[in-house]
Amino acid sequence: MAWIQNGRHSILQAFAALLKSGRNPFEETGENATFMCRRIDFTLRQQGILGLEKVRSQDDFVVHILSKLANAQDAKSFEEWVVLEESSGKAKQNLSASFWHSAAEIAPAIGLIGTITGLIQLFATGIDPLKMGPAMSFTLLTSLYGLFISHIISFPIYVRLHERAEILNAYRAKVVQHAISVATKELGPLEPVHFVPAKAAKKRA
Repeated sequence: MAWIQNGRHSILQAFAALLKSGRNPFEETGENATFMCRRIDFTLRQQGILGLEKVRSQDDFVVHILSKLANAQDAKSFEEWVVLEESSGKAKQNLSASFWHSAAEIAPAIGLIGTITGLIQLFATGIDPLKMGPAMSFTLLTSLYGLFISHIISFPIYVRLHERAEILNAYRAKVVQHAISVATKELGPLEPVHFVPAKAAKKRA
């Protein structure tokens, strides 16, 4: 059900995100948006816009947009491209968390369906004690499994991935805005050049 709600690629991204869910994205380096924006400005002063290709970040998204900026033709096309890339990256980050949130909401409902099915079996057994035991066990276990999957597995993963997505999205948004401002300054549209024909020199009498 979570797969149906979030699309065909959600399940692969949701489980792939588990590999990085155990730590904050910049826990090792302490990298932040202010630091990266200052590094971009420093590189511009020292090496020019082409030097941005050599700037490194723990986030591959930032490396990609800086490489694109270094080779951009004009500010307008770069801005359109980077806004789409930011939106796509944000959706991808949110999709992984959304899958586990859906799983946390659906699991208790599936458990409740099992509980109702077990109660139907229980009532169908009448007063036979040998048949009441298995039906009662099925009734309780389905609710237990649903609650366990929801509150012990899915929801904690959702909280972790959601927190990570917020950190990454906020970081990327600030870097993208700074990159757009750099592009506007460094790659602004060139004003058309008007050539005025030179006047012929007057001959002296």
